[in-house]
Amino acid sequence: MDDFTSLSTGCFVKKPSKRRERSPEFPYLFTEESKMSLSTRYDQYLVTKRKFKDAIEIILDEVNKDMASEIVTFIQNGLEASLNIGIPTLTLKIGVNFQEFSPIYELASKKVKESLNLQCATINSSQNSEITSVLKDVFNQILTSDDDANKILGKTLSMKGLFNHVMESQISNGIVFFIPRFDVLPSSVMDKLIEVCSSRNKRFPLFFVLGLSTGTELSAEWMSSTAISQLNIATITPPSPTLLLERVLFSSLLRTETPFKLSYRTFEVLLSRFSFSSYSLHDVMKTIDVALLTHSMQQPLFKYLQATANGLEFKTTDLSGEEKALFLQLPSVQKHVEKNVVSNKTYALKLLQGDNSAIDQMFQECNENYLVLFYSFKVLHNLIKNIPGSNLVSKPLELYSFCLQGCVHEEKEVCVALKCFGMLQSSTFLERLKSTYHECQNIKSPSTKIQLLMKVIKLQIDEMDAIFGNMPEEKTDKDETKASLEKLKEIQLSFISRLENYFSTLTAPTSWPMNEIVWYSNHIELQNVLVGKCRTALHRGLTNPNLYLQGSEKTSKPDLCHLYDLFHEHGKLISLHDWIQSFNTMLGKKKISSDTHAQFISAVSELHFMGYLKPTKRKTDHVAKLSLLGY
Repeated sequence: MDDFTSLSTGCFVKKPSKRRERSPEFPYLFTEESKMSLSTRYDQYLVTKRKFKDAIEIILDEVNKDMASEIVTFIQNGLEASLNIGIPTLTLKIGVNFQEFSPIYELASKKVKESLNLQCATINSSQNSEITSVLKDVFNQILTSDDDANKILGKTLSMKGLFNHVMESQISNGIVFFIPRFDVLPSSVMDKLIEVCSSRNKRFPLFFVLGLSTGTELSAEWMSSTAISQLNIATITPPSPTLLLERVLFSSLLRTETPFKLSYRTFEVLLSRFSFSSYSLHDVMKTIDVALLTHSMQQPLFKYLQATANGLEFKTTDLSGEEKALFLQLPSVQKHVEKNVVSNKTYALKLLQGDNSAIDQMFQECNENYLVLFYSFKVLHNLIKNIPGSNLVSKPLELYSFCLQGCVHEEKEVCVALKCFGMLQSSTFLERLKSTYHECQNIKSPSTKIQLLMKVIKLQIDEMDAIFGNMPEEKTDKDETKASLEKLKEIQLSFISRLENYFSTLTAPTSWPMNEIVWYSNHIELQNVLVGKCRTALHRGLTNPNLYLQGSEKTSKPDLCHLYDLFHEHGKLISLHDWIQSFNTMLGKKKISSDTHAQFISAVSELHFMGYLKPTKRKTDHVAKLSLLGY
């Protein structure tokens, strides 16, 4: 049956498949030894993933603890202040990604109960759309298991009854209401809650802690002006997501001893994923996780990478004969051998023979190249950060991305930043050089390039210090002072020129030997997994709706699909009159009825919403296409 031999007519003939006849590209992957290799690589993947995840969790825990401490400080100050100035209300501008900062409220609640003896109640905005549900939720959190709500509060639950019970029983010094998603809570519920709380605030301390989206302010959109006047509002903001991302990446992925790197294109996919996923660090972890898993499973030699204090090491002593054959098949290794055939024939022959010392030497070159790139980036970032007039003032990740391209000296933004750096006052220029040298002088790199760069910076500092030391303290000799300043400017411009020449020698990681083992560069595969192709999916669904429709709907084509077919028959501008006439004909109707009008308007609105067209004033009763390219 597999060869279609059981079909009687013989009209079905199986053609030989080239894909089936091809021998596997890496026969090593299908041996018993390969199974052990996959297990080892998967274990290493889990260890590396755990390190990345720990880095994210540690940083988020630090931020959440700091924010919780600020909340406790605010409430403590509110207890010491006068209660006649309104209900103390703290707004947290957490941003669109609430999930990563949700532990803030739990930590703050725990600290408030322990240190200030206050009762805490968290109001879940999504589950409490009416004031009665809010009251029940608060009662369940405030009252103990021994309390009988009906006896204490009567048949009708009320916030006043709760306050009276808490005040009379003296079970706490006040109540703190946490509302993590305040912008989702109905305004009527908040108005009633504030109305009740404001009457008790002078005798009984009450506090609100509200979680808001970035840029959201307490206004009439969220509650009435009367309710706002009853609040004494303060605001705190956590670190920006971009700063948190920088901390995470520089503490995990970008460390010199991390046995896994992302090339320029894949690093851009990571940054774009971060920008279009609510600025979530956990989504960044998912991106790294997918790239790491794919790389560790596709690269058999990944398991021989080992992190050390000076970077990475490659355990060549454990390489088998098949693995050395795989090693020689790497494109970067073949290019490296061809490059050294003429200049260093002995070294090239050793590589072809799989000599361990030659392989070690090649990997050290790859590792040294990354050390040069990373420390050069650190030097450049320290020199140009916080410079007026530069777009790279607070964008270290973009600067690192430029360095990964290997043409950082050609980037317009970097050139502008270096020019702005060269135009600084000589005293400011010298201070920047000294701070850079102080931060980077402890770099332990075996690379002569880095050592030479640090020597150039130290020489520049000594020359400028000498000129400043010889300048007269009192500006009596204007000519001498002017000559000294001109000499300082010449030194600055000369240093910028030498710096540009230095960065022109940096190369992209994709050109280094053995880069395939350390660097993951398949950005297309990573993008296809993480970034959905919305336009392609829409086009496929509109042209072949049978792929998605089920049951009786599968036999009929939706109106939107009919209109989309006609959409491609028009030019840049589409006449609505002609379009509805064609649409009516396609539906098989003679006259345009009110139902046809409704179907047409609905379908056009959906195409407008999908981004295929827009209104235009160039012609009356026309719409303009927005998508003219192929899919």
